[in-house]
Amino acid sequence: MRKTAFNVFERVISLTHNLAAALLALATVLVFWQVVTRFLLGDAAAWSEVLARGVVIWMVFLVAGAGFRLSAMIPLEFVRSVLPDHLQRVVGFVVMALILAFLGVLVWYGTAMTIRVSTQQVAMLGVPISCFYAAIPVGAALAVPGVLLEFFRPIDDVRGEAAARDEVIE
Repeated sequence: MRKTAFNVFERVISLTHNLAAALLALATVLVFWQVVTRFLLGDAAAWSEVLARGVVIWMVFLVAGAGFRLSAMIPLEFVRSVLPDHLQRVVGFVVMALILAFLGVLVWYGTAMTIRVSTQQVAMLGVPISCFYAAIPVGAALAVPGVLLEFFRPIDDVRGEAAARDEVIE
């Protein structure tokens, strides 16, 4: 059961990571289009700037889970390195609990904000601004598997297992 949960979590993180990469490519195209219309055609496409901003917001929140999973967030390595082994695990648990609490706050208040602004429209696009605000609770919820995976199955252990499987015996 635990292995199945880990595999599902890994797939969620992989999916959000790849989706964020696709959104980065889309944002690049949108910004390029904005530059072309502004400087080559002399009439800026205002919608592309607003849409690019929304795409970047979604990209950042979607990739947060992969950031936690890959230990790309600011670590407390110095503090943990001077502690004995059993205390390192305690510090890791406290950090995980604080991160999960913060993500819970983002989900709760992000949902409230998304609902609160649901009647407002994005200028130039004509869509509800809640489409952009929804990135907060969705991204925070999708980051939870990355936090749990990094605590219960650190990426360094996964990389070590993969290296051991691929190791050529001479």
